[in-house]
Amino acid sequence: MRHIFLTLFLLIASGSLPATEIIDLIKQGKIDEARREIADASTATRRDGTLLYYQALLEPDGAKSYQFLEAAFKAEIAPRFLEDNVYLMALYYLAEGNFAKVASSAAAYLQHWEAGRFRTEMQRLAALAYYEQGREAESKKYLDRMMRENEGERSGFSAKCDRAYQLYQSKDYTEAQKICRALRQVEYDEIAAPALYMLSFYAIEQKRIDDAILYYNILREGFPHAIGRDDLIDHFGHFESSGSDRKAEEITGTVYSIQVGVFSIKDNAKRLADRMKQYGEEVEINDKIISEKKYYVVYVGRFRSSQEAMSFKSRLELSENEAFQVIAR
Repeated sequence: MRHIFLTLFLLIASGSLPATEIIDLIKQGKIDEARREIADASTATRRDGTLLYYQALLEPDGAKSYQFLEAAFKAEIAPRFLEDNVYLMALYYLAEGNFAKVASSAAAYLQHWEAGRFRTEMQRLAALAYYEQGREAESKKYLDRMMRENEGERSGFSAKCDRAYQLYQSKDYTEAQKICRALRQVEYDEIAAPALYMLSFYAIEQKRIDDAILYYNILREGFPHAIGRDDLIDHFGHFESSGSDRKAEEITGTVYSIQVGVFSIKDNAKRLADRMKQYGEEVEINDKIISEKKYYVVYVGRFRSSQEAMSFKSRLELSENEAFQVIAR
């Protein structure tokens, strides 16, 4: 936590604080010089809030840094630093898990700085804090306000993503999925990737395994390093084949294939298909329209029974360290 807070403080110092001499030293990484400047400016008889604020920025320990922030807030801190000070204190409460203080800090900030630089951040913190306290109506109020004020912008999409999570938690799958399907196509990776994750994760929860694998594959292609991929693979592992009657499969002519990838770019699908040929089974690429967008689906094998397909799928998953799905065709 102490490293996280030092990074946050330096980022805020470098991006939003006035260009005073000590701040310039901090921005340049001249930490020892900044400390000496603070020591020279300090006196034993006067608690200067601004100097305490500088010390908070330089303190590598999160808890100690907060103590400086709190002292700066109570002392005579320069008005131009007060807004940053309050925001950083709210972030500390968040890291500490003290949602009551997060909510009160955010509400106080929004009341005092109606058009403040951290308005959207504080709205989102307030929404999270109230939700964690079970005050869902108040949380929704802040998210709705964020969406209205930031329509089509990054922070507006973030609010929609948070709202989708809340809807999923309350089992309102239809509305949550509607939001996430729209969000997965936005230009911001930090919005689209969580939307795809939620589409896949909650499809697993609803036992819609085909949809879960589909959205997982889209996530894997578009965001190969996204947090949560391993988590989804673990959840896929909980599903087991229920099997079916082989004779019925033979009568109906049903065949089973392993869906190993869904791509928006055909060349990516071709590369995977070429690699999958090493396993000695037939490999196909089929077109599929999803939400009016064309995708290319890679299938491996044509098996006469689901048991055979499941056995081959297990081999693939072990070799590729990925989650796949058996599809009836």
